[in-house]
Order: sequence, then C-alpha cells, then structure tokens
Amino acid sequence: MSAMMQEFLKKAARGENVYISDVRRAFSEAECRIICDLTLVIGGNKRWEIRVPAAEEAQEIRFVREYFYATLYNILSTFGGVRMTLSISPDDSFSKQLCETLDDVFQVRIPKSKRRGYGKCLNVTDRINAAQDKLAFSFVITQEKPPDLPAEREQHSDAVSACRAAVEKANTANICGIDIGGTDIKVVGISGGKIVAVKEYDWFPAEMTRMEQVIEPILLMARVVRAAMSLPNTPKAAALKEQMLKKGVSDEAMQSAADTCRAVYGEAPLLDGIGVCFPDVVIDDKIVGGETYKTRGIRNASKDYEQEFLQLTSLKSMLLAQCKPHGKVHLSNDGSLAAYTAAVELAHSAQADIVATGVFAHTLGTELGTGWIDETGEIPQIPLEVYNCIIDLGNHPARDYHELDVRSVNNFNTGLSGTLQKYCSQSGAYRLALRIFEEKAPARFAKLFDQGFLEHRDGGVFVRQTPSDMRKPLLEHLMHLASEGDAAAEEIFREIGEFLAVTFEETEWMLAPRSRARILFGRFVKHKRCFDLMQEGANKRNNVRFVAGDGTLAFTPVMLELKSDPVHTVAQFGQAVGAAYFAAS
Repeated sequence: MSAMMQEFLKKAARGENVYISDVRRAFSEAECRIICDLTLVIGGNKRWEIRVPAAEEAQEIRFVREYFYATLYNILSTFGGVRMTLSISPDDSFSKQLCETLDDVFQVRIPKSKRRGYGKCLNVTDRINAAQDKLAFSFVITQEKPPDLPAEREQHSDAVSACRAAVEKANTANICGIDIGGTDIKVVGISGGKIVAVKEYDWFPAEMTRMEQVIEPILLMARVVRAAMSLPNTPKAAALKEQMLKKGVSDEAMQSAADTCRAVYGEAPLLDGIGVCFPDVVIDDKIVGGETYKTRGIRNASKDYEQEFLQLTSLKSMLLAQCKPHGKVHLSNDGSLAAYTAAVELAHSAQADIVATGVFAHTLGTELGTGWIDETGEIPQIPLEVYNCIIDLGNHPARDYHELDVRSVNNFNTGLSGTLQKYCSQSGAYRLALRIFEEKAPARFAKLFDQGFLEHRDGGVFVRQTPSDMRKPLLEHLMHLASEGDAAAEEIFREIGEFLAVTFEETEWMLAPRSRARILFGRFVKHKRCFDLMQEGANKRNNVRFVAGDGTLAFTPVMLELKSDPVHTVAQFGQAVGAAYFAAS
C-alpha cells in the first residue's frame, strides 16, 4: 500500500491527475473500515463504506486525510444532510483519530461567514436544514455496529405520462421559461404551443455586489418577454418587439420599450406560468444554496450576507406578479432542469421507455451543472452540487496559483483543489488550452495573448475582461479550432471527456442511478466535433455513454420549432424551453 501511495504522490508532484475513484479502488482492501451513515433532511438514510490504510509516514498521512475529507465533502455537497454517523471498530485507533478531526476540518461550530474550504459545503447544508425546520448539521462517531438499513421500497414510475402531460398543458398556455447562467440569461415565451419570443441577455453576476443587481435583470426579462408575447402582428409592433428582444440592448432601452408597449397596446395579459432554471441549490422552489461563483461578489461585499441572500429566496413571489392569480412559478437547479428537459423530450420519442430508469444530465458551461430525474420521475430534493465535488487529488503545482489564475485548479468559492468546477467547465477548457498549447502548439499559445483572449497581470495569467469580457469568445475560439481539426485543441475536449468519465464513476459510487447514460447540455455541445471528442476521451476510461442535448434531442413540437430556427439553437435555448414545460407541470 505504501508503494502505491508513493506513486500517487509522485504523480501529483509531477502535475499529473490522481483521480479520487482510482484512489478508492486502490484503498478497497485497506485495513481501516469506516461505515458512513447519512441522515437526510428529507428523511431516510444513505450508507457508504470507506476504506483507508493506517499510514505512518507524514506525507502519506496527509494524503489519506485529504482522500477521506474529499470523500465526505463530495457526499455532503451532493446530499446535504442533518447528521453523519461514522461507525468504526473499537480497536481502530487510526480511524478514530481521523474522524475526531472532522468537526475542526469542516468547521461545524464556526459561523457561516467564517467557514473556508471543506466547511463551505455546510453553509448550504445548514441553509437547507433551516428552511426545512431541522437542526444544523453534526458529525457523530460511534464504535458500535451500525444497525441494518431498512430495505428500499420498490419505486414505480409514471414519468412518461407526467412528461407528456406537461407538454399538453403548455400547448394551451402562455408560459415563459428562463434559463439563468453565469454569462447570460436565456428566455423563451411560448403561447399556444408556439415560440413567440426569444431573448438572450449578457451579464456577469459574479461581479455584482448587491442582490438587487441579480434580481432586477431576471424580473426585467420576465416583464420584457411577457410584453413581447402580447404584441399584435403589425409592422409597428414588430419593430417594437425587435427593439426589446435584440441582443445587447440596454436595460433602460428594454424598460422604455416595455413602457411603450403598455402605453400603446394596453397592459399585457398575465402569464399562466414561469419556469426558472437557476444555477444554485433549489429545494421546493426556493433558492437555498448561496455558495456559488455567481454570488461571490455579493458574499465578499456584504456585511450581512445571510440577510442579503434572503432576498433571493423571495424570487418566486416576485415573479408571480407577472402571472395570473392562479398562475404558477416553479424554480429548479440548472442541472435538474437539464435532466427534466431531456426526460420530456425522450418521453415524446421512440425511446420513451428509457425515461422509466431516470435521466441523468450535465450542463457544461461556466461551471458544471448536474441534474437527476430518478426512476419515479421526480427531481430528488438534494443539493446535488456535483460541480463542487473533488475528483483530482493530484496536480500539486497548479494548486500554487490564485484561484482566478487560468492555470489554477483551486475552486473559486472554497479554495479547495481538484473540484469539477475547474475541470468540466469553461475554466477547465482555458486551463487545458494553456497547458496543451504551450507544450504542443507554441504558436497557438502565443496567439491566445496576441488576439486578446488572455493577459499577463499581477504575476498571473487571466482571461481578459476589459474592455470586453473574453470568456465566451475564448471558449468559442477553442471549440472552433477543435471543430476545424486542430490537434492540440482536440486534445482539450478529449481530456474534458476523461474528466466526465471520472465524474461518472464518482456519481455512480455516491448515487447509484439506474440510468447509465449522461445527457450533456450547454455551449460545449454546440459543435458536434467537440461532443464526439469528449466521448472519445471518456471511452478511454470507461463505458459511459453521452447523449447530446442538441437538435438530436428534439421531439416535442416546441423543441422541433427551436431546432428549425436559423438563429437560436436547441443547445443554447433548450433548457429555457424545458423550464417553460416545468412551469406547465
């Protein structure tokens, strides 16, 4: 075991990846056995066995601890929970000492505002628990044999019928779907089963310092699209509609156009429903996470972030002002809406039967979103913050860079190394491009700076954001190169595919979903070649099957209409359509 750990440590020192799932397999026969029971906030328990070797050398002890903490961190980021009970053998002093460090490492008794690193996941967990009138999270260590878990009840699914019913309701409703991302907000307005308004709005919430700056654009998008949906089919109205929906129009111009709509054509009819895809933990239509990159600026600027964040929990009631008295507003996490969107489309396809085993999806964009529709057809009410999960215990040199440096593997929010936020995301693509181009395509490497995508400043390497935000253009540039057959750029997306394969292994171990496929949404899927390269990279590691959440996953009438749109694609606006269906559900 010591020789194996030394090999892991050597790889990490060389800047290579040391995947957590590989370490778990290596430790599967280790002498120290810890049974981890998690009491869920929604009721019930989950159990895992964790094996670790009783290391003696200091560096190896640090490695074992990092693996153990990362494993628990991944579980808590995914499930949350009220209490974690760790059962160890009475004669296992190594495991006892290891478990006794958890309160300090996860900062259980420290205020939310002062938690760092591993403790950050408990901020989300405690907010969820408070929203459900449960106690704050705690660890319990016992040397008693854990009780047998009750047998899980057999689940019966009617997911196909539920998905089809949502589409039938949408065919006779005026609904709006809002997909909120880290660089833009995408909105669709659907009336009578037809798309009548589409809007894309660029923003950068991570730079905002007050919650009103996040909320106001979302409310504006709902108002603008509602107004646009109400306009008659005349040249004058069409010009006004174009003015509101055109990309890049200022907030003031959109508000002015909406005011003109009301003055000329009267108050727009209220909506039947609004569905919102929000990039944070959402439980029972309430945003309860608060630890994502999108709210980083507010966390840093606010004197009382908990009070500031509470404003966001009222987003549902604010949006209801755009709806009829019995209208509905439903919110869910962006990953969950990706899975829901896929489930609805598949339920209308010749492959409808596969929805019965559930749908597992990822969105690849600013960060990695994850969604799961289980075999009952429901969205499990758990955090599912898989983007925060640690998959890599290696690449030590990249830990030395500031988290905003393109070369860094450190999480923007927690500072922890090796999380999926820096692997299956645009940040991961930037980091890989820098490394691969410098090694294999020096001319391409130099052009990243010459063309204004990247800049050297403050001793680091950063994506240029002034005078223009180059995050999206840089990703588009890399995808275009890969699509054109640039060998170095192709390697970027193969490696991201490998990271997704490791993600599959980690989610399989924690969640054991019945569905074996992973449906991919987001900007990474816009170019088929990039999707194929990610599948190639994954195939080198395991047999996970990717399904592209693009035009090939369009089966409902509205999604087929979007597929035939010459400007707006399914990969870009599919989740907004899914959010609209979610409102109708």
